[in-house]
Amino acid sequence: MVTKGKKVVESGGNDMFIGQYSHNIDEKNRIIIPAKFRNKLGENAVITLGHEGCLAIYTEEEWEKLQIKLISLNTNQREAREHIRVIAGSASECNFDKQGRVILPANLKAKANIKKELVLVGNIDHIEIWSKESWDSYYEAASAAFDEISAKL
Repeated sequence: MVTKGKKVVESGGNDMFIGQYSHNIDEKNRIIIPAKFRNKLGENAVITLGHEGCLAIYTEEEWEKLQIKLISLNTNQREAREHIRVIAGSASECNFDKQGRVILPANLKAKANIKKELVLVGNIDHIEIWSKESWDSYYEAASAAFDEISAKL
C-alpha cells in the first residue's frame, strides 16, 4: 500500500496498466488493444499526445483527473496555454470495434511516427503507444540509465 497525500493507493491493483505488447497498425489505421488493457479501459477512453514521442490512452477517470490538473495551470503563462492546447487539441475518444481495435487518428499517428510496427506499453495509470523504432531506442537508453535514475528518485 502506498500513501499519496490523504489518498491510499493499493499497490498492484487490478486497475493498473503494466506490460508491453507488440502489434501492427493495419491499412485502415486500426490498432488492436490487448484484451487485458481493453478490459481496464472500460467503454470510454481518450487518446492524445504523450511525452517523448509516444501517444497516451487514458481511462475516463484518469482523463478527468488530467483535465483537472490542466484547468489548474496558470493560463497567464504561455507554456501552460501551449501544454493545454496540445493535450486537449490532440485528444480523441477511443471507439472499440468488435475485434477490440481502435482507429488511430492520422495526426496522432504522424506525431508518433507510427508506420507499421508499434508497441503498447502499460504505464500504471495509462497506456502508451510507441512506434517500435522509437520504443526500442527509448527503452535501451532508459534501461542503461536505470540504476542511476533509481538512485536519484
